[in-house]
Amino acid sequence: MTSLRAVPSRPTTDRRPTFLARATLGLVLLSFAAAASAALRPFEIRSAFVEPADQVYVLNAHLDFELPEGAQQAIQDGAALTLDVDIVVNRDRKLWFNDTVASLSQRFEVVYHALSERYLVRNLNSGEQSSHPTLANALESLSYIQRLPVLDQSLIVPDRRYEVSLRARLDVHNIPEILRFVLFWVSDWRQQTDWYTWPLKF
Repeated sequence: MTSLRAVPSRPTTDRRPTFLARATLGLVLLSFAAAASAALRPFEIRSAFVEPADQVYVLNAHLDFELPEGAQQAIQDGAALTLDVDIVVNRDRKLWFNDTVASLSQRFEVVYHALSERYLVRNLNSGEQSSHPTLANALESLSYIQRLPVLDQSLIVPDRRYEVSLRARLDVHNIPEILRFVLFWVSDWRQQTDWYTWPLKF
């Protein structure tokens, strides 16, 4: 008579606790990020004007923004903050659509240089950069655009009407993977202003 012996079963790995833990962590981070974003100032253009200088028109603008603590920490950990500025100059035509005289974009970047323990603000179009001891100083510098060339004066006809429009976008790149789940749902890591429009004065 053949006897039957019980074969010990192999232990199975239950992945549900790990998945639930990660999901719970993501929801907790999301709730904290959402609560923090509610108290932030909106990203907006406080002031902007264009003035003639050396045969061109240059832009001066003041941007007002506030980064959540998580975004500031991400920059300190190696993420890059970029500011994209879009400028459009239109000629007003009463009986037809406005004519675009000039359109350009400028990109600025804030990165932390670990070796020097300084924050660098770079104009990625021109290559110019400045160095700052703290992130607060770097963000303050980024919020002021000074004497940025936008238009050759020869393109302007004095007896015509022109409008200048400005828009800005903030974005954080190279974010640690643990934060990407949160940032996908929270808009404060990728902000954009409304268009700011004013008449060009000669």
